[in-house]
Amino acid sequence: MRICAVDTSTALGSVALFDDDVLVLEEARRVSNAHGESLLPMIDRLFAEAGWKPRDVERWCVGLGPGSFTGVRIGVATVKGILLGTGASCVGVSSLDALAALTPDPARTLAAIDAIRGEVYVGLPNREPACLVPDAVAAWADLSGAITFVGEASAKIPDPPGCTVTRLTAGDHALPHARGVALAARARVAIAPDALDPIYVRPPEITVAR
Repeated sequence: MRICAVDTSTALGSVALFDDDVLVLEEARRVSNAHGESLLPMIDRLFAEAGWKPRDVERWCVGLGPGSFTGVRIGVATVKGILLGTGASCVGVSSLDALAALTPDPARTLAAIDAIRGEVYVGLPNREPACLVPDAVAAWADLSGAITFVGEASAKIPDPPGCTVTRLTAGDHALPHARGVALAARARVAIAPDALDPIYVRPPEITVAR
């Protein structure tokens, strides 16, 4: 199965092409919120290099956030538009799950993404993501034993009492990546395009009373 995975939930925009479990090509660029200008050209370049056409892709996988409200909407809307034209199947995954998917043991990983305003988005396996100040994460997570913290924002989170923490905060572990989106999506059942809904966790900034 040919798969194209996309993530634009943070400043890092990324696309990864897989043929079954084999990574064919990938590209990632830090572009802040300019994903609307860069995402489709990035997809076009990778398809041209791989010799693929949009209809060759049987499944599209996209990061649903949390993260940048604008970035998440661009990624989801782009994939939905392509699905309308190709009829491919789709899977959406939390961008926190995508971060954890690139660690040695995702089941024992806490993923974190910067949420601005002094907060972080955090996720654990089989838990709803949360938006918290770093000092509140330990109580929310209720962890013990060995745990991996992943994501550059996880550097802000104090070690929980009783935990031995390994931190992965640089390179492929800094921000959600399309490769992680594809890996996290492998065991998931395809859904209808209309069911691809962004994961915001908290209201968009424009709706917050000042």
